[in-house]
Amino acid sequence: MIRKLIFFFPLQLLLVNLKRNHLLLLLWIILFGFINDSIASKYGIPNLFLAPEYLGSISFWSYCIVGFSIGGFVMTFNISSYIINSKRFPFIAALKRPFVKFCINNSLIPFTFVVFYIFQVINYHLENENSSGFQIFIYVLAVIVGYTINIMLSLTYFLSTNRNIFKLLGIISNIDEDKPVNSLFSKKQNIYDILKSRVKWHVETYMHTPFIVKPARDILHYDKKMLKSVIDQNHLNASFFEIVIFISLIVLGLFSENPVFVIPAGASIILFFTIIFILMSAFYTWFKGWTTIIFIVGFFLINYLSKSEVFTYSNMAYGLNYDTEKADYSLKNLNQLRNNQENLKKDKENSISILENWKRKNKSNIKPKIIFINTSGGGLRSTLWTFHVLQTTDSLTSNKLFNQTHLISGSSGGMIGASYYRELYLQRNRNTLPNSIYSKNYLKNVSKDLLNPIAFSIATNDFFIRLKKFKDGNYSYTKDRGYSFERQLLINSDNILNKRLKDYSQPEYESAIPLMILSPTVINDGRRMLISSQPISFLCNNSLSSKVKNQPIVENFEFTRLFETQDANNLKYSSALRMSATFPIIMPRVSLPTKPQITVMDAGMRDNFGKLTTYKYISTFKNWINENTSGIIIITLRDKHKNIEVRDNSLSSITETFFSPVGSLYENLFPIQDYNSDEMLHYLGNDFTQPIDVINFELNNTENEISLSWHLTTKEKEKILNSINSQRNQKAIKRLKKLINQ
Repeated sequence: MIRKLIFFFPLQLLLVNLKRNHLLLLLWIILFGFINDSIASKYGIPNLFLAPEYLGSISFWSYCIVGFSIGGFVMTFNISSYIINSKRFPFIAALKRPFVKFCINNSLIPFTFVVFYIFQVINYHLENENSSGFQIFIYVLAVIVGYTINIMLSLTYFLSTNRNIFKLLGIISNIDEDKPVNSLFSKKQNIYDILKSRVKWHVETYMHTPFIVKPARDILHYDKKMLKSVIDQNHLNASFFEIVIFISLIVLGLFSENPVFVIPAGASIILFFTIIFILMSAFYTWFKGWTTIIFIVGFFLINYLSKSEVFTYSNMAYGLNYDTEKADYSLKNLNQLRNNQENLKKDKENSISILENWKRKNKSNIKPKIIFINTSGGGLRSTLWTFHVLQTTDSLTSNKLFNQTHLISGSSGGMIGASYYRELYLQRNRNTLPNSIYSKNYLKNVSKDLLNPIAFSIATNDFFIRLKKFKDGNYSYTKDRGYSFERQLLINSDNILNKRLKDYSQPEYESAIPLMILSPTVINDGRRMLISSQPISFLCNNSLSSKVKNQPIVENFEFTRLFETQDANNLKYSSALRMSATFPIIMPRVSLPTKPQITVMDAGMRDNFGKLTTYKYISTFKNWINENTSGIIIITLRDKHKNIEVRDNSLSSITETFFSPVGSLYENLFPIQDYNSDEMLHYLGNDFTQPIDVINFELNNTENEISLSWHLTTKEKEKILNSINSQRNQKAIKRLKKLINQ
């Protein structure tokens, strides 16, 4: 019995994968980790599989598509495994329908995955969505239906094309494959002798069907060349099948702007893994035993060539002119821009005019409080939280909140939510808003999925062949996941954010809307690039003091002045928001037309709340603020609590101990920013005769229960919306109302 178990074909296939095909298994391990909530749970990746959305909702079709993609992944795994491993098991050439038999015996991992996935889906809906038993049954049925359709279509192809030894010889055999020759099971040869043999992998039994086990057929009397030709022919059919799949995926990417073709993000991830399987088997087909060394050489070659302009690919900020002379990003030019006294004088006068317009708008018997809003990054959770807090507090203060808000700064998702509310506020004041600004429809809009089109673009376009371009005015750009993000953002917001940077210049100047300053981080040197429709050179200049003898470095620079000849004011506002929200890997880093070339990413890397911008602005105009206001209110919209419990790291693994110095820097990046900003505010307060009140609105997100992602589940949305009712936030609302009405 033990002998039959050890030399059972499914077990032998598992062992050969464990010994030789580590990358094949690695992809399975990652998928198991995703659905088990043990890999990337902080970023909400497991939810993309357990609660997939298609056309804006969780449905039969969303699960059916995921099931279909799993079926494709399983079949590609079987094909890759067949191409790589079949030579080690030549007896399968003597079986009828050899590839089908191989798939049945290679189903140990796929079957375990599908069962585990279905279990996790059921468990997820019972614990998180309160779904009915009938709904869960429909979702599970959808997974099975999608999976089965893909498997049946694939097997139909192989049943009609693959050959076995009988077809090759033109023999009609009435003898089934269940009559072994005694030499195959020789009792003289013990298990140890067989296991240490290096000739081939030994098989004594195999699964004839999913429910029938049969002994393996003796192949000693067959010509080895004939057996090899059968396997090679099956390899050819499998390779052709993979080529068709690969081309189909590329073609599918051409229809990425049709919502029907934008599949759930979880399915896109599986699709991407499927392509990796295809490439692996293609490499093996071409290079056989040289596959590993060729793969390594190819990786370093591609890495080297990627440094060349011919082979590199750059994501662009839409609206900028990349065809003209590049902007001079040198220390000399940055210092000249910073120290231009004429610009400094004009820009301060311009901002004083805006402040005066703000003052006239808020004219009353008493001096008004001036409000500054700082909002944190944090993906779609921050987008929804920021918008919800602004909508709620503005309503409860009878529109006074946004009327008295002068400046909004921050990063990533928070700035997207604030931008959406600001645009709605502008349209309401112009009487062009169809619904009340407090309508729940806008909450639904701002919480809609942004990840599906990004993931779909990654799977079908970004990492392989970028075929499509588009024109924005006079300029042409390549479509990639950055384009997909912006396009979906505009769709979700009913296209009202489809504006240019210059479109906000006059409304901001008139103080019809608050100023907004975005500050993406330059990857090259860590500087902050300040994007505003107003000239703000004073935020890039450290005011000289006769008592301080120092040569400060350039920390900030103005986007509009550095890229003036590149049509900076024509920048699409969605691109400005994207540059401020460029999370690594998920979003492409944006390359700008400079010499040397610079790239930018998420503003949160330097200033997650935009407090550096706010405090510098307040300090610059402290005299005007002291004379014309009754104080400052700084509202901070946080995607998690400010004061967090100290983690106990007393018991750490070896790897945790090794990586903790580096890992702790990343984990504590935002707390460190809080420490610094609190200290800055302490010193800033010494310059004011009027009080500075800081009000925090904190999302109830203990232990990162709400994922850092561009996709939110139903439960996560509910948790975000309900956070406004927490005791801490209700106190903040009461305090805000009291301060505004003083």
